[in-house]
Amino acid sequence: MEKRSTTTTPEDPTVAERGWEGLRVWWLVDRASTGSADVVFNMTEFSPGKTHGLHRHPNAEEVLYVLEGEGLHLSEGEPVRQRAGEVVFIPRGEWHGFANDSEGPTTVIAVFGGVGSYEEAGYEDKEDVETG
Repeated sequence: MEKRSTTTTPEDPTVAERGWEGLRVWWLVDRASTGSADVVFNMTEFSPGKTHGLHRHPNAEEVLYVLEGEGLHLSEGEPVRQRAGEVVFIPRGEWHGFANDSEGPTTVIAVFGGVGSYEEAGYEDKEDVETG
């Protein structure tokens, strides 16, 4: 058993170079930090007006739970309002994203299944794929 929190785990320093300005990300459970073989758990705080655009993970399922605040769950269809206490399931390879269109911060928890690291989940940005 290993207990971890945002106070004992450093923020991801690569957020800006990933293009995720205005997001604060903590990787709380993964292979590197805990030895996890099949689950990755992160917490992300979205500043007001910030978006993580459409992307997909070809090698992992994801669940996204809004812990605090609200925003829009993005997909190839119409955006869906997601509020604190609500979770969405994102199948492997499905385009998705999240936009904090509220006036306060929004905190989400993401869990990736079947992988031990975010890198193993794979990451494809929809804009990059389309302009490829």
